[in-house]
Amino acid sequence: MLAIDPRTVLVVWAALNILFAAILALVGMQARKVKGVHQWAMADLLIGTALAIISQVSYPSTPFITVFGAILLGLGLGLIYSGIEAFEGRRCRYWIPALLASLVLLNNYVFALIYFAPKIRIFINFLLFAGIHGLCARALFVRIEQPLRTAYWLAGTSMFLIFLLSVARLINVALTPANEIGMFMASGINSAVFLFAALAQMSMSFAFMLMINYTLTNQLNILAATDALTGLFNRRSFELHANRQLAHSKRTGECLSIMMIDVDHFKQINDQYGHQAGDEVLRRLSALMQSIVRGNDYLGRYGGEEFCVLLPGTNEIQAGVLAERLRRLYEDLAIPWQHHTLHSSISIGIADTDGGHHDFASLIEHADIALYRAKHEGRNRIARFSDDAKQLEIAAAVKQV
Repeated sequence: MLAIDPRTVLVVWAALNILFAAILALVGMQARKVKGVHQWAMADLLIGTALAIISQVSYPSTPFITVFGAILLGLGLGLIYSGIEAFEGRRCRYWIPALLASLVLLNNYVFALIYFAPKIRIFINFLLFAGIHGLCARALFVRIEQPLRTAYWLAGTSMFLIFLLSVARLINVALTPANEIGMFMASGINSAVFLFAALAQMSMSFAFMLMINYTLTNQLNILAATDALTGLFNRRSFELHANRQLAHSKRTGECLSIMMIDVDHFKQINDQYGHQAGDEVLRRLSALMQSIVRGNDYLGRYGGEEFCVLLPGTNEIQAGVLAERLRRLYEDLAIPWQHHTLHSSISIGIADTDGGHHDFASLIEHADIALYRAKHEGRNRIARFSDDAKQLEIAAAVKQV
């Protein structure tokens, strides 16, 4: 076994934790929208301070060191789990670090100051450490999209390693006579447990920073791909998704349709009630569309008050049913604004790929032609491009006769 002084390992471990706490605090200042960072920074600071205090413990121990070190260590370990909860968007259960701190405090106070029993105290401490790290590992080994999964599983593996080291220490304590057990003994597996636990804690902190980095990158990608007002795809992103779906449609022969939606008399709303009222109208329409489309449909703000809905596996007739439902729901929608209630309507143009047009430019042009006809015929209605095409065919046939 390794013959390394556990006190030295604790001092180095404490210094690394405090360093990571400072780094995480700085990251948190730049990543304000990423939750959990502040909990992890505080956890590293508390654990680092606790380890620095514990490394200086001598027996008989002073009450201050015993009490203060136990509280800081318990709170720090518990806050790691709270940080995971916050990062995942769950409600933090702060009673967990409070409970852990209380249990660590009670154990160390009773078996270090009142009834000196190192074997019992060390066993209970490592039992608590194993429990909290096992809980953290379980929370991190979840199915999640790459590349965040790599960071999650790295942190989870680090937690699980500390869990295994704690279990190994528990077994060692249980099998070792009480007179041969000490917190800082350099014999047995004690030194190895401290050393590899410190390395695992470093790996865990790196994994947390990777989790933060991947989350920030994902947030930036979302900002670049979505419209800030409505949260829908912006024009560029919508066109990228549309081209991919059109390529798939061409390969499989599956029909695909598109709806182009325009808010009727939108300029009048802006002129009469102001642009903020117009923004609210667009937000409410976006929310309504999101509530009725399927999970595999694509919504985009194409520009101004114009929206597009891409419907894979859908022809004009089927899209027309959805469009009419949307038109009716929006017509009945009352939008409260200050001391007024806003009512509006939409016109919708529909086109599909049944005519053999699998390029986005042609499809959007056909939907735009249909939208123009819906506007020209009085607004607050839907129009299909195929109807225009049939009329052109009939007119051409009449001319030939």
